[in-house]
Amino acid sequence: MFLRNCFLLLMCLWLGSCVSQKKYNSLLIARDNLELKATEYSISLAQERTKAINLSKKNEDLNRKLTQTNLNNQRMTRELERLESDESELVFDHVLLTSKYEDMQDYFEIVLNDCDKTRIEISRKDRMLQLKEDSLLKVLIDLRLLEEDIRQRENSSIVLSQFDSTSINTLYSNVSKDLNDLVSSGFRISKISHGVQISVDETVIFDRGSLNVTAEGHEVIRHLAIALNAQPNIEVLVLGHTDRVKISKKTKYLTDNWDLSVLKATAVTRALASAKLDPRILTASGRAAFDPMVSNNTQPGRNKNRRIEINIYPKIPGQANNQMGRRTN
Repeated sequence: MFLRNCFLLLMCLWLGSCVSQKKYNSLLIARDNLELKATEYSISLAQERTKAINLSKKNEDLNRKLTQTNLNNQRMTRELERLESDESELVFDHVLLTSKYEDMQDYFEIVLNDCDKTRIEISRKDRMLQLKEDSLLKVLIDLRLLEEDIRQRENSSIVLSQFDSTSINTLYSNVSKDLNDLVSSGFRISKISHGVQISVDETVIFDRGSLNVTAEGHEVIRHLAIALNAQPNIEVLVLGHTDRVKISKKTKYLTDNWDLSVLKATAVTRALASAKLDPRILTASGRAAFDPMVSNNTQPGRNKNRRIEINIYPKIPGQANNQMGRRTN
């Protein structure tokens, strides 16, 4: 509109004055140029308006996003404050639980110490009960043997009345004389009720922990067989004895000290038979740890209690072999 007014103004000036054709043409060209520029300005203005509209929309979108972002920030701030509050509570709970855990550890250590003391006391009482049980079992065995002894005495009272100590004294004298060279701290000969007892420490015949008779043991047993073969009308009872220590390795045929004592007695009995002693007069038996010579509370005592006893009885005329029913002391 501004350019058109300028053009009209120029036309009026031209009409009002005498101008040349050349100027007129120049003015026409100027007018065309002005109209072209006006058109270009109109197009540019439209484009700028379009850009302004687009920018206004983008601005509105950004404002909405900014508003949403602010709302999100406020929500996140509140959430952060809540989490910080929760964290503070968790820290407090952690401190409280740590304190309780330490208290429980202290209490647990006290309980463990009490348990250890209780276990020790129980173990001590178990040992005492075992000792009492062993003692009671020995008493029961002795009672049974006593009952059997009384029964045997009653059954053979008439024969025994005719059988004095002369035979036992003679047997003791003969055996002591024949085995005098073997008598030592580990090989002992003594009189017992109804006979003579030869007590031999386990180490004289066996290696420690073995059921096999050693070469030295076989030599001792050979001398025993010779001496016993020289005595007429006798019965021989081989008794095995152990200490109170339980065996460490169990097998099918060896589960406790009863088995061990019998197997040791059997090994000696077998060796005596191999040395030409009449097996018909031999009997093997075991007493385990229930007939100790001395206390089992010391190592020397346990060593002494591990022994083989060979009890020799004069055979009573008219009676079968009955040494199993007799007492050994």
